[in-house]
Amino acid sequence: MISARERKIRQSGCDVRFDNLTRQLYATDASIYQIEPVGAAFPKSAQEASAVIRAAADAGVSVTPRGAGTSLVGNAIGEGLIVEFSRYNRQITDLNIEERTVRVGAGVVLDQLNNFLTPHGFCFGPDVATSARATLGGMIANNSSGARCPIYGTTADHVVSLEIVMADGRIEKIGPMHESLHTERTKVENLIRARSAEMAERWPPGLLKRWPGYGIERFLRAPNNLNDILAGSEGTLAAIFSAELKISPLPREKGLGLIFFASVDEAMQATVELLDLKPAAIEHIDRPLLDQTKNQLHFQAARDLLELDSKPCESILIVEFYDDVAERLSILQ
Repeated sequence: MISARERKIRQSGCDVRFDNLTRQLYATDASIYQIEPVGAAFPKSAQEASAVIRAAADAGVSVTPRGAGTSLVGNAIGEGLIVEFSRYNRQITDLNIEERTVRVGAGVVLDQLNNFLTPHGFCFGPDVATSARATLGGMIANNSSGARCPIYGTTADHVVSLEIVMADGRIEKIGPMHESLHTERTKVENLIRARSAEMAERWPPGLLKRWPGYGIERFLRAPNNLNDILAGSEGTLAAIFSAELKISPLPREKGLGLIFFASVDEAMQATVELLDLKPAAIEHIDRPLLDQTKNQLHFQAARDLLELDSKPCESILIVEFYDDVAERLSILQ
């Protein structure tokens, strides 16, 4: 029998499912947690997202916006209605090479966007490990970064404007060029400025990665930009339907260096010193991970190249450089 709240949500006109299979599928994400939702909705437009979110609110049902569900901390699951933006919302439009911007639906997958941009000589900078599945809406909601955070920063650094759906169903566009949500901006600014001294004490300057969480220190620097509050908010403030993003030129050349260490402590100390060379990325591999490749045929070529069987080590740093590669690899050596 259809309950009254299910009937109210169905009347929104959005594609909504309440069957057991759908609820089980959306009860999990990439985390260790499992929470069975009431159902799942799949909006095709901002108007449909608005209608179903407003209907859920009227029915007293909580809403959890969801992309690909690749996060490891359970923020894509909930006991209310899952509003999933990755099924239909995959449009890439308004590429502007001169301004270096592009507009994407929240359901566009990172690899999809980069495949579109590569022939034009551009990419989207933040490069999460789940790039074949992670959606741009989810990356903004989590303020994702990736291995090349030293050169590209986090996703928040690449957001020009957002099209969002509020809890009451309002569809708004936010960003430095938009004057929307003036009351909300003022409230947030007053709240943050009252805590600015505490923030300065807790968050040292130059901290590249601090996620997830509300971007209050970014908003303090640019109080007209609500993008900084939405990025990292994990769907708790609004649902992201589309975004205008900055794109970055592809590097002209790349170089890679490997450094072998007798201990993890030495590798960690070297990481601090290597930052002076302005690497694009520094990745660490330790002995337990290397040992998992023993006696595995498809890893043997890599083990032979690294001489892991004849010259075992405790830790390896992989250091990548963009541009001026020969000079910096020479300094590294």
